[in-house]
Amino acid sequence: MLARNAQGLYWLGRYLERAEHLCRLLADQARALEDRPVEEIDRNWRRLYGALGRGPLGGALESNRGEEGFMLADAYTLADDLTFEQNNPDSIRECIAAARENARQVRNVVGKEMWSCLNAAWLDLCDARIQTVWRAGAGDFYRATEDSIRTFSGVAEDTMYRDHGWHFLRLGRFVERVQLVAALVRAHLAVFPTAGPHVESDWGSLLALCEARAAYRRLHSLTFAPCDVVDFLVFDPRLSHSIRYALARIAGALEAVAGARERPPAAGPQGRVGRMAARIDYDWPERAPGDDAATASVLGEIGDSCRRLHADIAMTFFDYEIEDAPEP
Repeated sequence: MLARNAQGLYWLGRYLERAEHLCRLLADQARALEDRPVEEIDRNWRRLYGALGRGPLGGALESNRGEEGFMLADAYTLADDLTFEQNNPDSIRECIAAARENARQVRNVVGKEMWSCLNAAWLDLCDARIQTVWRAGAGDFYRATEDSIRTFSGVAEDTMYRDHGWHFLRLGRFVERVQLVAALVRAHLAVFPTAGPHVESDWGSLLALCEARAAYRRLHSLTFAPCDVVDFLVFDPRLSHSIRYALARIAGALEAVAGARERPPAAGPQGRVGRMAARIDYDWPERAPGDDAATASVLGEIGDSCRRLHADIAMTFFDYEIEDAPEP
């Protein structure tokens, strides 16, 4: 398919995955504001911004744990920054706007049902304001927005032809997921160390953010052991939001769009994702589970490798040199 169409679908998948992830983070934070102590609310904000790799727009994240009134005012401002701020490219509004723009540019390969679904999600969001959302219930708003993105994903799953366009959409989605989950788990360890005293709700919250709470309870006891939770989110190949599962989906999408080869090249995206998967398969179980610094280091390397994987994908499929191009 045309490189511009492939790139548009790839970024459509990335932006929607990012917006959906942020909806879950903010819905969890909205629940925390209802009945949790200000110290826990403060830690959750630090985990959230640590997972995003940025600070609040216009300043640092200041702690007002001694004043509950100030904490709620801060939450209002921070939620606005992450939801509607047009100068924040990672806000929910801007991610959905960027996804819609990419879909508009590839309307020839995006079906009417998918476009209508995404356009409706944008129209519901573009006129909303934090004042209205806050009065009506922020948690309900974030869950509704997440459901709109889920609906788009379901429509795409049900209607898209399984050609290269489908695989590029999934490729973007799972590349983004690897980066998001690695950053979230790393940020969580920085705020809630496994060796220190911990509250089970903190680790249950992490599982919920990765849509893994029910699956974890099926395989483990009702006690959320920190090291087991981290292993589950990184290593389990059957969990849809684990890093290992996402890497397998990336490898499958790359194989589909790269064409049949006897062996994937050692250089380029297929070789890189293979090395990332092997690192988890062979090196992850050998680490000391209680060594948060070592765990965070591996997660940081995964995030760095994923950013290089994105550069490999862009160079291989979007920004490649045209053979026999005329000299300028």
